[in-house]
Amino acid sequence: MSGTYREILQRVCVSFSLVFFAVFFLSSCGKPLEASSDDAEMQSYHFVTNIDGTEMKIPEHVERIAAVYGPVYEICTALGAEERIVVAADVQFENFPWALKILKRIGELPHLENVHSSVSFEELQKYSPDLVLTFNRPNELSQLRRAGIAAVNGLTPRTLDDEKALVKVYADALGGNAPERADLFTQFFDRKLQKITEKTSLLTEEEKPSVYYAGVDLLTTYGNQSDLVEAIEAAGGIPVMKELNAGNHTAINYEQLASWNPDYIFIDHGGMNDRQTVEEILEGTEKNRRYQSISAVKNQQMYLVPSGTFYWDMGIQKILLIEYMAEILHPDLFPDLDMKQELTEFYSIFFSYDLSADEAERILNREDPDED
Repeated sequence: MSGTYREILQRVCVSFSLVFFAVFFLSSCGKPLEASSDDAEMQSYHFVTNIDGTEMKIPEHVERIAAVYGPVYEICTALGAEERIVVAADVQFENFPWALKILKRIGELPHLENVHSSVSFEELQKYSPDLVLTFNRPNELSQLRRAGIAAVNGLTPRTLDDEKALVKVYADALGGNAPERADLFTQFFDRKLQKITEKTSLLTEEEKPSVYYAGVDLLTTYGNQSDLVEAIEAAGGIPVMKELNAGNHTAINYEQLASWNPDYIFIDHGGMNDRQTVEEILEGTEKNRRYQSISAVKNQQMYLVPSGTFYWDMGIQKILLIEYMAEILHPDLFPDLDMKQELTEFYSIFFSYDLSADEAERILNREDPDED
């Protein structure tokens, strides 16, 4: 081999080594060396189990939340995660002027339209969420999975324990300090519930009035697959819907309601999808002759459930609903139960908002906030 050829070959080898070293060095500076794909997977994700036993793969660090399902905006707020929400939904504030006043960012965020019907995947993708809190609709959940976007689907709690467990599911998915906030919520819920049930549990069946809970309209109710049945029992009532094998928002007919003939009727969840407000439902019922034979109507024992930031039948405020019903059903048992004080305490702890006495009274009376 000639000297010239040997020199050329040496130069090529040296040049190749320098290029290889430079590429390796720059790559190492740009990002840390990765472990195996299995290790990276374990470091980046964890699994959260929903209340129906379904496992959901969730990023370890959630930074961009799409709050799509109705109750989840106030739940995220209560769990300290409102600042991470990048898009909300129309149903979370259109009927809730108090949400716009109390929840700090809900009026500023972009929102998805008509989410009760469907969620536009293309529109949702514009906000690059790493976690979507959405409805329990299989097609939409499959679409999110195929796109590699984590999701938690909202489920109907069947018991009051489910209610607390569901908050913990969301907390485990959100991460950060949310699990500690969920523990605080559970302790608060249990403490308030015990104060009610330690008295209502001593009632005889004869001392408990029969109760019907309506939502959306008068002939839509909640069966034994909803925690509203247990909520009524905790408040010292007999839920007439207890034998109805159904969940939330189940249609019945007039004959069924008349046969139950409840002593009390509570009306909630009005105004959804441009339907009647609870005030309109009450007015229509009082004017309709065929309802006059029902005990609650005849004796003017129909009550419009407050809402505030969201409906009390399915949001995080269920403990307030139990207290509210208990005070109405058994005023002699709870002479010191002050719903304005209870509401103020809840909103201070979980929404970081200090209600004035006037604001608390307005919420309980289903009145809008004063215009600033």
